[in-house]
Order: sequence, then structure tokens, then C-alpha cells
Amino acid sequence: MYRLHLQVYSKSYFTGVGVLTKRLHALILEGIQQVNPTLSQQLHDGKERQAFSTYFMPNEIIISSIMFEVIQSLQQRFLTNDQIDLGRWKGIVQEMHLYQFTQDDIIHQFSDKLTLQFLTPTTFYQQGNYYPLPELTRLFVSANKLLVTIENLDIPRSELEADVRKIRIEYASVTTERVDFGKFGVIGFTGSLALNMKALPPTKQALFWRLAVYGSLMGFGYKTAWGLGQARIKPFAYPTKEGNR
Repeated sequence: MYRLHLQVYSKSYFTGVGVLTKRLHALILEGIQQVNPTLSQQLHDGKERQAFSTYFMPNEIIISSIMFEVIQSLQQRFLTNDQIDLGRWKGIVQEMHLYQFTQDDIIHQFSDKLTLQFLTPTTFYQQGNYYPLPELTRLFVSANKLLVTIENLDIPRSELEADVRKIRIEYASVTTERVDFGKFGVIGFTGSLALNMKALPPTKQALFWRLAVYGSLMGFGYKTAWGLGQARIKPFAYPTKEGNR
């Protein structure tokens, strides 16, 4: 898994997740299309989980992907054109750093206790409605889609639900937030969730640790490419940057 971290200079007013991050998503797709039309078409035609996610802060933009080609294309785009024009928000890329997260990195940092911090509104979509609650089954089903892509391993829903019942929630604090994407709005939650997996067998502890980390790197739930569902996990240390501009 890969992460492109942009340090951006801007005098524009930052409005947070919403119309701005929707426009960032469009700019990223356009950048990939300009650099690698074949990859762009592949992403357009693909039915799998979104190939990248975004986390937009006032002077930083983080783009995460399970595909190195996506990050490589965006590196080339921002090296040749450091301008980011999102309408009322404009910025200039000043630094660019690449991070790689290997399975060894993730496995070696295993902990049977973890805290998920939901940084941007997170939600799930069911039967035409949003579900803005950190229900464990929904969180891990979301992360399981990444497990299928990364490890070619798919946990049956019934097995996942049985295991989740053994995970203890030791602390939960969430706040409901609304996000405006212009033509429609989304209801999500932010906050933190502390989990204890000691009741699971060791192999299952390791599996759910990987699921949690994968979800925290790529986002949980709905519209992660538009900036929703971005999370961090503790304890987990980011690896050393591999390259920079």
C-alpha cells in the first residue's frame, strides 16, 4: 500500500470535507488520465473498491492507494504541474513524499488492543439511507474488501460476524457531522473507538489487526475517495519516507 503526502501552500479558505474534496477527486482522476490513459480507463471500468482515497487538510493532501501505478502517475503529474485549482481553493505543491506500507510493517506492529480515530465523517450506505454509527461488523466488512484485493483472502460474512462478537469495545466517543457535497449531503460520524481483541485466538487477532490497519490506511465506508471515512490507528507508526521532491 502506498501514500503520497503533499505539502501545499495556499492562501485560500479551507472549507473541509465536501465540495472541495469532491473537486479534488475529479482533479486526481484528470491527472491520472493525462499521465496514464490506460490506467485511467482501467479505473473507470473497474468494479472493485475505489482505487484511492484522499485526506485533505489546510496545507496537506494525502492520497492513499493499493496500486503503485496510481501514486506513480500522480507523482509525475505534480512534478510537471504543481498547481492545484479547485475553484475557489487554489494551492501550490511545495513538497511531495512517498510512503510504502508493507505487510511486514503491518504484521510487526501487531497489538491486541487498538484505538481507531475517525478523522473525517464516516458513514455506511444501506437501502438508500446513511448509517452514521461505528458498528464493528460494518467497519470490518468494509476493510474485508481491501483484504480481498491485497491478500486475495475473503472472510465469509457469517464468520466475520461471529468473530466480531468477541471483540470488546473499551471506549467509544463519536459525534454526528453533516457533509455538503453540493447536490446532496451525507451524515457521518467522527471520534474514537478503543477495541480489545484478546478474546480472539491469536491467528484471528492478527487477521483483525490487519483489517483495522488496512481500513485506517484506505478509509472505512462510503465515498473514501471524496475524503470521507479517513482514520488513524493507534498504535501504528508510519514507515520512513522513501522519496521526496
